[in-house]
Amino acid sequence: MGKKYVCGIDNGTTGTKAMIFDLEGNVVGSAYREYKCEYPNPGWVDQDADVLFNELCNAVKSAVQNSGVENKDIISVGLSTQRCTMVPVDSDCKPIRKAISWQDRRPTKECDWIREEFGADRYYNITGLPVDTTWALPAIMWIINNEKDIYDKTDKFLLTQEYILHRLGAKSYPEDWSNGSLYGLMDIEEFEWSTELLEATNISIDKLPELVPSAKKVGKIDKKASILTGLAEGTILVTGGGDQQCAGVGAGVIKEGLAEVTLGTAGVSLCFMNEPNKDPDGVMPCSAHAVPGKWEYEGLQMAAGASLKWYRDNFADLEKLMAERVDMDPYEFINIEIDKVPAGSDGLIFLPHLAGAGAPIWNPIAKGVLFGLTLSHTRNSIARAIMEGVSMETRQILESFEDLNLDLKEIRITGGATKSNIWNQMQANIYGKPVVPLVVGEATVLGAALLGAVGAELFDDIESAVESMVRTEGVFEPDEEIHEHYNKIFKLYKNIYNSLADGNSYEKMSDIMN
Repeated sequence: MGKKYVCGIDNGTTGTKAMIFDLEGNVVGSAYREYKCEYPNPGWVDQDADVLFNELCNAVKSAVQNSGVENKDIISVGLSTQRCTMVPVDSDCKPIRKAISWQDRRPTKECDWIREEFGADRYYNITGLPVDTTWALPAIMWIINNEKDIYDKTDKFLLTQEYILHRLGAKSYPEDWSNGSLYGLMDIEEFEWSTELLEATNISIDKLPELVPSAKKVGKIDKKASILTGLAEGTILVTGGGDQQCAGVGAGVIKEGLAEVTLGTAGVSLCFMNEPNKDPDGVMPCSAHAVPGKWEYEGLQMAAGASLKWYRDNFADLEKLMAERVDMDPYEFINIEIDKVPAGSDGLIFLPHLAGAGAPIWNPIAKGVLFGLTLSHTRNSIARAIMEGVSMETRQILESFEDLNLDLKEIRITGGATKSNIWNQMQANIYGKPVVPLVVGEATVLGAALLGAVGAELFDDIESAVESMVRTEGVFEPDEEIHEHYNKIFKLYKNIYNSLADGNSYEKMSDIMN
């Protein structure tokens, strides 16, 4: 056998990315395949699990072909998955109905029952989760209440991690702790299904997958999966983790003091914890990390990169035209113009709540705000204010971590925003902390591949795998003078939201719109 490689897969909500890495973390092949969600009713979101699996296989097959690597030299497969999307299957692992997506909002009555009858505080103390329709538990309860025949026929209620692993060759249904912690039924301290919750909801434990650590060998690619994926029969299958937990591993956030910020369409911030440090207010989800026996906090903002995309689509016709003429990305031209605007955007402040507010506010009816607009402002002022507003919202999440006695020393950054050094430096200046981009921006896929390598015993542990495969690319240090300027803006940023919220402005706007 020649040089050794590993395969990482990120099974997302609207597509799957597969990548082949060597053991130094270099990418040698990649591919992406898209699929769609289905919307049968307002607020309902389904997915076809068969389509999801087939496109995953197609992505892996293309990545293997693109790599030029002999498939026998690809030792293992690690899997990152969208979290909480639930697939009811029969005893042959055939879906009985469409998967219910994590985005689905149908089980609102079931969430009301958990809050009022079981108790929201009691629920958070067990699971580390605020009551929400995102988790799989309310969806299963909805099936019990509305599709009892489906519940009775279901052999297992799976998430996509164990569904995919089983179809690739795993004999059991292994659900890693990081995914299990967002199922809505796991005791976050014991890493076991909560007997108390099972009894309260009348869900049979026999219908649940097996809880196991991440980076655990759970089977091998079988003959059928080999044909579908192009991977060699016998390639080792390893439990990976939830997408954000895998991103944490792929960013090297495996010790306290580090946080990871992903600014893609949405924004996700994550920090590592040695202990399950639960939020006294029961607002911030405390979940299992993909590092076995460790935990993480996460914070979500709904429209991070999406806010700048909104600007590009509605205000940047000139930049789009210039970019088309010279075959460049319009964002590169936007960056050039933004660099001409001073920190603080000439007194313009943007609240990036274009799709509601996530952590730590959790206000679905919050709206975007441009505050301070005058006749002297330009499009470029607005563009910079958007970047600053997204970073202010991220700072609010990071500070909510630190309010829970977590001392953050360094921020690792991933996602499309890292292509902009202007934005990278802006983040450092706003957070007041070093900001460190990564050589491999696809931290989620790298994290999955890394866990696969550990499970295949190519490394002794996750720490040594991170040391070998995760590489940073420079550091953006905060400018203290600019940071002090941003501190004043950040205080006003929070005051603007609080003034609108305290005056019921969002509710009044919703009433007008309805």
